[in-house]
Amino acid sequence: MKKLIRYFLILHTSMLLITGFGMWIILKKFFPEVLVDGYILVPLFFYVMGLISIYIFKHSSPDKPAGAVNTYMLMRMIKIFVSFFIILVYWIFDKTNIRNFAIIFIIFYLINLIWETNIYLWMEKYFKYKKDQEKPPRERIDQ
Repeated sequence: MKKLIRYFLILHTSMLLITGFGMWIILKKFFPEVLVDGYILVPLFFYVMGLISIYIFKHSSPDKPAGAVNTYMLMRMIKIFVSFFIILVYWIFDKTNIRNFAIIFIIFYLINLIWETNIYLWMEKYFKYKKDQEKPPRERIDQ
């Protein structure tokens, strides 16, 4: 499990660095009017939320797959509410650029949704593999 978590952390970090810098370069070169002052908050928010999700999945039990589903759905709901709160706070402080900030935030949210769903699926495969390894060899062959 430690190896898998380390892999997720490295992959998550590299994915957000590439996405964050890539989107910043694209916005700066092709859409400079869309780039907002608080841009760095968006990738940073998704990076921290991803670390929290990986940490919580690290402590989920392979014996209870329903618990992993509940944890995943709970993290989705928390992320939605915290995202809404961040957009609301940004709107209070910078009403003129809220549209651009919200567009950038939504793009990152969708990319991150795909990424975290992928992590969840890999985690489920790992749990299934571990559960299958605990069965006696004859029982694995019969299935």
